[in-house]
Amino acid sequence: MKTVLIALDFSEFYHEVEKVGFEIAKAIGASATLITIINKDLNYTLEYRGLEFADQWEGRQFAANEQLEIIKNNHTETDTKIITFIGTPKEEIVEASYADDVCYIVIGKYGRTGFSSLMMGGTSAFVLQHATKPVIVVPYKKQRH
Repeated sequence: MKTVLIALDFSEFYHEVEKVGFEIAKAIGASATLITIINKDLNYTLEYRGLEFADQWEGRQFAANEQLEIIKNNHTETDTKIITFIGTPKEEIVEASYADDVCYIVIGKYGRTGFSSLMMGGTSAFVLQHATKPVIVVPYKKQRH
C-alpha cells in the first residue's frame, strides 16, 4: 500500500499540515506515516510533567510520540504509522521518503526569511530540492500577499 509521509514539527501551524496530509491519504486510498525528527542541534528543556528522563532528548522524543499518538487516534479511518527519532530534520525527512511505499511528502512552510530562515535551516526548501518523491508544501499564510 502506498503511504503519504506527513512531516510535523509541532509549530503553531502543524494542524494544517496534518489536515492536508490526511486528506490526500484518504483521497488516494493510501496509509499515512507521521514523522517528527527531534532536532539534535536545538538544545532546550521540556516543561516538567512529573516524568523523569535520562536526558532532554529522551524527554523530547517521548513528548513527540505522545502527540503523534493523539493525531493517529484522531484519524482512525487511515492506517497510520509513527516515526520519531533524533537527528537533522531536513535530511532525515528526505531519507525517510526513500522508502518504496512513500508516494508523497507533505510538509509545512512557515514563511521564515532572511536570518531566521538561515538559522532554522529552511527544511521545506531542502526537502523540495533533494526529495525524489512529489512534495506538497502547505503554506502557513492563507491570504493573498
